[in-house]
Amino acid sequence: MPKRKSPEGNALLAAGMTADAAIAAILTTGQAELVTAVRAALDRPRPDTVHALRMALQRLGAGLELCAGFAAEAPFETARRDARALSDGLGEARNWDIFISETLARRIEELAGTADIAALTEGAAAARHESYRRTGDLLAGPLPQKVLLGVALLLSQTPWREADGRMPKRLAARIDGRARREIARADRRLRGSGKRLSRLSDEERREVDRAVRQFAHALECLAPLWPRSARLKRYRDRVLGLRAELDELAIMATTQRLLEHVAADDISPGVQRAAGAMTGWAARDKIDRLAALDARWRDFRNAKRFW
Repeated sequence: MPKRKSPEGNALLAAGMTADAAIAAILTTGQAELVTAVRAALDRPRPDTVHALRMALQRLGAGLELCAGFAAEAPFETARRDARALSDGLGEARNWDIFISETLARRIEELAGTADIAALTEGAAAARHESYRRTGDLLAGPLPQKVLLGVALLLSQTPWREADGRMPKRLAARIDGRARREIARADRRLRGSGKRLSRLSDEERREVDRAVRQFAHALECLAPLWPRSARLKRYRDRVLGLRAELDELAIMATTQRLLEHVAADDISPGVQRAAGAMTGWAARDKIDRLAALDARWRDFRNAKRFW
């Protein structure tokens, strides 16, 4: 998996600003990124643009969750739910992209002489083509515009303020304290959900993976509130390390499902042997990854909290 570049955070956020201003900054940044990503994916729905759109949607979802915590109100839930629905809808195409360009590509040399990966790749390519057809339909449908409109309405109507436009005391307060509370709350939830992490089912672990991913995006967003903080960087590195291991295990679970899909569509001996060989390698790799996950979890659990 490619190494993630350390993010710069939301450039519109700064320590000392009000919670109200922070909400507007998060929504403005999310809207700008989303508009760019939607246009690119609509223009050319391909692996890089679809992935960029999913990342924009996930960052937006994390930002909306933060906004809800800052405002102690729920006007952000519809936009957050729509963003998640669109991101999930794009997930299948992304799964096939990873399966072909990363998972199968890594196994070509390892399984040379044992299994015909080329036959498996051919079947996967047909499935990916179909997934991109559905992705095109999704992008041409109403959901992307619904997400964009939802964010635009939040910015124009500011429903987190009082009905007469006045700003409640909690919104006039500095963002620093509220940001620390939201991060601490997310940290506690993650500590609770991550107990016995390696013993969870794939589906249960996927939910933890989603929570860690959202937390990582929240830390990225709020990073400018702690400029040049070495403690924040060390803590965030532990979160990203945990996220990387969870991502790999999620890919393994998805790989098994996609292998079953290809094998069900093509019963030729070559494809069946290749799918069986891949399943065997995945089972071995999963044992190693679960051990690595335990180590990453201990790193995160023992990390010094920066707030």
